[in-house]
Amino acid sequence: MIFIILLTLITLIISGITTIPFVIGLLTIQTVLFKKSWVFFLALGLGLFLDLIMIRPLGYTSLVLAIFVFLIRLYERKFETQTIAFVFISTFLGSLIYLMIFGYNNVLIQSLISAIIGVLFFKLLWLKLGLHSETI
Repeated sequence: MIFIILLTLITLIISGITTIPFVIGLLTIQTVLFKKSWVFFLALGLGLFLDLIMIRPLGYTSLVLAIFVFLIRLYERKFETQTIAFVFISTFLGSLIYLMIFGYNNVLIQSLISAIIGVLFFKLLWLKLGLHSETI
């Protein structure tokens, strides 16, 4: 659990410094692996903190992140979510929409980088949590 909190803090700091939305990948991974309702509250808190760091009106990022987590939870019944392909595609699409909503440039490249790093985080957490005996 300490590893997950540390990873969340590092991701939050890096997302505040760069324009690549690493938080989207982190929320995707935590939603897929843990399937708990506390991820919604985490999305709201991370969104508020990012709004403070980036000097935006409070609540916009929280709303986008909460809707993103809701959509992933909605698709858990229809798709196998604990796969690298699902994490890559959902992180890519989530980052693309996030970047387009907030008006960033080079959204395709940044979304691709976010998705690749999200998959690496997913694989790291998958191995760290001891889920490597199951198929990815």
